[in-house]
Amino acid sequence: DPLPMWICGSQLVALNFQTPDKPMQMNQSLFTLNGKCGYVLQAPIMREEQFDPFDKHSVRSTELLSIQLQVLGARHLPKNGRGITCPFVEVEVCGVEYDNSKCKTEIVAVNGLNPTWTAKPFIINISNPEFSFLRFVVYEEDVFSDQNFLAESTIPVKAIRPGYRSVPLKNNYNEDLELASLLIHLEISESTIKENGDAVLATGNPSLRDRATEHSAQGQAYRGREGSFETRYQQDDLRLFQEQHMDQLEPRDRRLLRRTKINGDNR
Repeated sequence: DPLPMWICGSQLVALNFQTPDKPMQMNQSLFTLNGKCGYVLQAPIMREEQFDPFDKHSVRSTELLSIQLQVLGARHLPKNGRGITCPFVEVEVCGVEYDNSKCKTEIVAVNGLNPTWTAKPFIINISNPEFSFLRFVVYEEDVFSDQNFLAESTIPVKAIRPGYRSVPLKNNYNEDLELASLLIHLEISESTIKENGDAVLATGNPSLRDRATEHSAQGQAYRGREGSFETRYQQDDLRLFQEQHMDQLEPRDRRLLRRTKINGDNR
């Protein structure tokens, strides 16, 4: 497991690339960050003197996450053998020991094409999101009640976004499975623990808040140019209405209407 070494700041961790297992899947997921350029910067909290990767109380300067997750459905799941799949989804948080947790959905009988699950929310609390991964694993239960691996998807927690999301599924070797995906819904709330132990709650993701602020500023600038959006929309509708009725007018009336527009009398 490379996580204990990553948490301690190791820049080089030995992995068995010949084995398609969870450590390799987390390694592939980690390096999807930073534009998949091949390296990932250490978290700023790791450069603080009081930081202890295994002490929950030393991460107070980070934003703590509370995630409400619902697995709603899946589609085009692979199958083992000729039988029909009876899938269920296991949601796992991989990170520091005090953040690790697991939860799973119920089993859907004989439906691997488009199984659905009831909207049952899972509440996940993460104290150190910088070193955590959210892992979805799809299993099937056979006639002997054994769990067989079907697909997985591993995502760094700091890369997830709220709302309805389609999660592409991969095989053991972290290769994309064509058309296979999960439909999930996420609600994320953040809180920052101050030095005095008080928690300050803030809803949403900081990158999303910045993006929303940017879009709001762009919208205000747009409305400030040449009237509001609603006014321009009405003008476009009026112009389209006039063009459609131009074809129904007699040639003489059409020339008269054009002459009126050119002279500016059509107000």
